[in-house]
Amino acid sequence: MPLRLTMSLWQPELNSSSIHLAVEGSCGGSSLGIQLSRQVISNGGRVLWAAPELPDGTRFSQIFHDMPLTSSSKFHAMNLVGAFEQSVDALLNAANMLPGVELVVLDDYCPDNGRIPKDIISRLNQFISDSKWTTLLISKGGISMEKKDSNMENVSITARGKNDLNTDQVWLLTRPESDSQRVLWMDDKPVKLRLIEEGFVNPD
Repeated sequence: MPLRLTMSLWQPELNSSSIHLAVEGSCGGSSLGIQLSRQVISNGGRVLWAAPELPDGTRFSQIFHDMPLTSSSKFHAMNLVGAFEQSVDALLNAANMLPGVELVVLDDYCPDNGRIPKDIISRLNQFISDSKWTTLLISKGGISMEKKDSNMENVSITARGKNDLNTDQVWLLTRPESDSQRVLWMDDKPVKLRLIEEGFVNPD
């Protein structure tokens, strides 16, 4: 059996805030969500994940590879199908009923392009206002046409609906090169990362 590379995974501070994560295509947005889930569960918390499809099983196993088998009992996945408002209501009820929920992730919750529908934005803002946990919204970024500060002039995406969603933070996950290098812009501040099998790490 090949030995796994033992590296320290990147861990941001999560303090019950709301985060709008916009992702460049096939850049690892869901992997980042799974990694933050791992971080929360390793610290004793519980995670709710809602998406049209369940997280990729292989990717989940890679990022959770060194976690106890019992840790998966604190990861609850829900299908985000049917009427959006009803799905979010069910998610909110579950988050309030289950003990120790510290992170709620909505992945791929809106169309891949164009404006995010107003009814989705309205319901998400209500969900955020009712939250007592960290909320992570993951969606594909849009093409940026706006004028940027000099440090972001090479960033080609923007967070769709960022002026309408009442999140505390806006993150942009980009891939400046075609390899494993990534840059996560956290409220316009860049964090250089590398995506390996086990998740995101700080580059050597």
